[in-house]
Amino acid sequence: MSDDPAAAMERRIEEEGIEHVLVEMPDINGISRVKQLSVEAFLSKWRDGPAMNLAVLVQTPRNDLPTGSGLAEEVDFADGSLRPDPGTIKRLPWRESAARVLCDIEFRGEPVAAAPRQVLKDLVENRVEGTGLEFYVGNELEFYLLEELGGSAGDGSDGERGLVPATSHKHECIAWATEEVMPFYERLEAWAEAYGVPLDSIQHEHGPGQLEVLFDYDAPLAGADRTFDFKRLVKQTARLSDRHATFMAKPFAGESGSGYHLHVSAFEDGENAFEDDAGEGLSERGRHFLGGLLEHADALAAVGTPTLNGFKRFDPDGFVPYTASWGRDNRQTMVRIPTGTTRLESRVSAADANPYLVIAATLTAGLHGIDAELDPDDPVGGNPAGRRPELPRSPETALAALEADEVMEEYLGEDVIRAYTATKRRELEAFRDTVTAWEREHYAETL
Repeated sequence: MSDDPAAAMERRIEEEGIEHVLVEMPDINGISRVKQLSVEAFLSKWRDGPAMNLAVLVQTPRNDLPTGSGLAEEVDFADGSLRPDPGTIKRLPWRESAARVLCDIEFRGEPVAAAPRQVLKDLVENRVEGTGLEFYVGNELEFYLLEELGGSAGDGSDGERGLVPATSHKHECIAWATEEVMPFYERLEAWAEAYGVPLDSIQHEHGPGQLEVLFDYDAPLAGADRTFDFKRLVKQTARLSDRHATFMAKPFAGESGSGYHLHVSAFEDGENAFEDDAGEGLSERGRHFLGGLLEHADALAAVGTPTLNGFKRFDPDGFVPYTASWGRDNRQTMVRIPTGTTRLESRVSAADANPYLVIAATLTAGLHGIDAELDPDDPVGGNPAGRRPELPRSPETALAALEADEVMEEYLGEDVIRAYTATKRRELEAFRDTVTAWEREHYAETL
């Protein structure tokens, strides 16, 4: 008889000579937050739950504290208790004697409803499992591989700390440019296998230094965990290779933005529930799921575009969605139906979005579409700009749409909507208080 996950985790820690355990959780931004414990401290405390300040969940990427999140001053900046998920323990491939375990978080004995991983778990348990459908998600993320050059941007891009692309120009699928980053990829591939994120392929994308590395699909929670791990693995591999990796949506003006394309498929009794009986197009449920994505497009843009920078990614003439639209194998639409196995590809999110929230919001929209039998109208051929409703052009508009979306609030919970919007508005306040080089260049001498 096999051990339960808790016993298996403890045995593995002891047998593999683990000396330190990182208790890790994704915050509202999708950033990894950890505490490192000695193995003795972890084994003695993990069932009771190591303490973590609840406010860490809602801090901005630069650690500013928002107001109105429900998890900071409202609870007197109290601690919550981390609840390690034993089945997620993984040895860190870049550290010989350290492991990590993903955690959920509780407050006063109750799960924190605003914690992104908890949001997705609750959605799966309360909404997905009763549908009779098995959902799977495939996560595709683009990122830029960067290096430092003489302390200033050598290509005139004003990159922070002199960060410039690791390859010289736009080299989409160019052989030599792909080969140029092979030392990074080979290390990434070796560590990915050990970290439980086996990779399928790498390709050089349209922007200089922009890459896309593919990995396998999975069930919603496992897929979100894998995507969270992938992003951490990419950044750590780059860091230990004297480079930098960023999932920032638009790191360089005039270059391609980095997207997060989420593929969603559904099965019932082993059959593709999104495919019609003839195998030639979308089934009724597939169309209704798609109708839900379009109905909630503005809220999905808010979740999938978590930073002010991300709105600079949208391009009416590019391969980034500018409208609430869909098409068959059309990369200019918000939702694409790829050739081959019938599935839906949502292209609205940026690579810096939180995978737990992106998957949860996408499933919410689609499930509501099925329940309400929403129709997506006809597909769009060619550029849909000017022919379909525009997606939000600013974070203020998108956040207001998310707050006004009653279905998102019902399915995901008002706690996470409040925490997310509070954090994002704190980021906007910080930006408005910042005087940029662009402002000095345009106004200092002339006004």
